[in-house]
Amino acid sequence: MKSSENNNFKFFNKKPIAFLSSIYVYLIIVITTIGLIYVYNLNEITTQTIPPRLNSQVVEKDLPLQEARVIPPIDVFSLKDSLTGLIAEGKKLFEQNCSSCHGTAGKGDGPAGGALVPKPRNFTKTTGWKNGMKLSEIYKTLEEGIPNTGMASYKYLLPEYKLALGSFIRSAFIPNPPEDTDEDLLNLDLNYNLSEGASIPAQIPVKFADKLIVSENNKTEKKIEGIITSIKSMNENEGKKLFYQVTNNQFSALVTLNADQYWKKDQQIFINVIVNDATNNGFNGKVFQLSSTQWDSLFIFLSGQIH
Repeated sequence: MKSSENNNFKFFNKKPIAFLSSIYVYLIIVITTIGLIYVYNLNEITTQTIPPRLNSQVVEKDLPLQEARVIPPIDVFSLKDSLTGLIAEGKKLFEQNCSSCHGTAGKGDGPAGGALVPKPRNFTKTTGWKNGMKLSEIYKTLEEGIPNTGMASYKYLLPEYKLALGSFIRSAFIPNPPEDTDEDLLNLDLNYNLSEGASIPAQIPVKFADKLIVSENNKTEKKIEGIITSIKSMNENEGKKLFYQVTNNQFSALVTLNADQYWKKDQQIFINVIVNDATNNGFNGKVFQLSSTQWDSLFIFLSGQIH
């Protein structure tokens, strides 16, 4: 009897264990499945939930104010003859423009270069030069700068000043710098048109240019509105009558004639300006019906209104 009771106890005791085991297996399968789905969609989830980082240090720079200037031509093959003068001039330029980063001894330890990454060039070391140590190669660096470094372009300097800077750096800091071949100098001349010189037009900041355009437009608008007011206040005459007759938009018509007043020198030019694009310049098709006498009257009238 006891044996039978023990067997029953074992049987009933195994059922909850088996039941719990099946639940654990089921939970493991569910958790694993959810994990796989999450990993599979991780890229999409990340894209949708993480906002883009904006670099708050990015500053939009406008064009600098620049006067018109003429860059004189340079004979690069005569550089060796004027090397002493170039070096003396280059020393002044280096102290004014470069020593704050590169240091007075050219070792890249200037006070302004401490926070730069990578550090400013140590000119006394002959390894790691991006463009090289020849004068033509240093000129390239000064002209174009080096991307992703603190080395900005010195394009605003005249070519002779960049050559002077390069000559001083080579003579003062670089041990046994390599010399340029005639081919190097020829390529330098061809790449930057040094022997041709150049005329650099004046340049103004975009924001300032926008203000000038708006200002000019405002002046033109006020001028045209003044002409329209003046015409309306005039006594009726043949010219005024014809003007209203052949225009659908008096403002546009006057803007067209005001934009280039060369037409005032010749009546035929006046006629051509109007009829060549009558439907878009404020006039209408009635201009094609005007007699020569009416053209005379319209020409005299509008010539007197637009100054």
